[in-house]
Amino acid sequence: MNLKNIAVVGPGGNVGSAVIPLLLEASRFNVTAVTRPTSKYSPPSEAVHVVTADLEEASSLAKTLYSQDAVLCCVPGGATKFDSQKMLIDAAVAAGVKLYFASEYSGDILAPHYKIFPTQVVGDKIKIRKYLEEKANDGDIAYTALNGGPFFDMWLLGGHAGFDIAGRKAKIYGSGNNLACWTPLPSIARAVVNMLSNPDAILNRAIFVSGVRELTQNNTLAALEAEIGDKFEVEHVDVKRIRREAHEALARGEYRQASRGLAINAQFNEDDSGANFWGKVENELVGVEPVSVQEAVRMAMDCQRKK
Repeated sequence: MNLKNIAVVGPGGNVGSAVIPLLLEASRFNVTAVTRPTSKYSPPSEAVHVVTADLEEASSLAKTLYSQDAVLCCVPGGATKFDSQKMLIDAAVAAGVKLYFASEYSGDILAPHYKIFPTQVVGDKIKIRKYLEEKANDGDIAYTALNGGPFFDMWLLGGHAGFDIAGRKAKIYGSGNNLACWTPLPSIARAVVNMLSNPDAILNRAIFVSGVRELTQNNTLAALEAEIGDKFEVEHVDVKRIRREAHEALARGEYRQASRGLAINAQFNEDDSGANFWGKVENELVGVEPVSVQEAVRMAMDCQRKK
């Protein structure tokens, strides 16, 4: 399968913004950014063709996707609703698109630890995957997806990993030794481009990567203190309590509160974690070279300093 014309849906999001410059850098793709009429998206280069389409209208979508070889969906997680994604997939099929690159960019979405998350928060990725499998089995379109766990740099700098870098404070959940698979966003973006460049090896399945070796909270804390040259005030948190309270919130229909606790549990609870999927990782296939925790912290901090 040869892919040249790539339509990026959700070009202004975290993944889209990281991938598009690398697609252009590859000098083998024609990139079209598909935006909503209300979008204020500004492309990074005049080489990006920006088109506006009604993402809720099938015929408009099909016309937009005509002559495209692949649809790269970069819609943020919570916005991946089944009805709108089904319409996009059906439009891609009608337009003769060869490959649909699903917006997953998560962990193992078929694992029990992911399935418990409310779709109101994380979207309908499982249902979308099943629909794509059906379409692929029927020969209508091929699909792929990429999952590397949380984006390391965003979780570290945004506080989701338990670290208040400016305040020099850390929340260590449980023992702090749970092994997790996370990947820096630049590595995810590079893997996406490599998958589109060599699609035959990744068709009709999800690809797993992990961009940081031996990642635990304790290793991250040590790397942060070494990088900054200062000690953090550490608070040890009962992760089993977090899990219990998350399930209680879920039962009450408090979906966002529940999701925060479920995420902490899934990443850091040694007795109940779905974060370690190293056994499924195919880094070499898509050009991901995992780095040490220290190097991952340094790269993230360098990016922050440049802003």
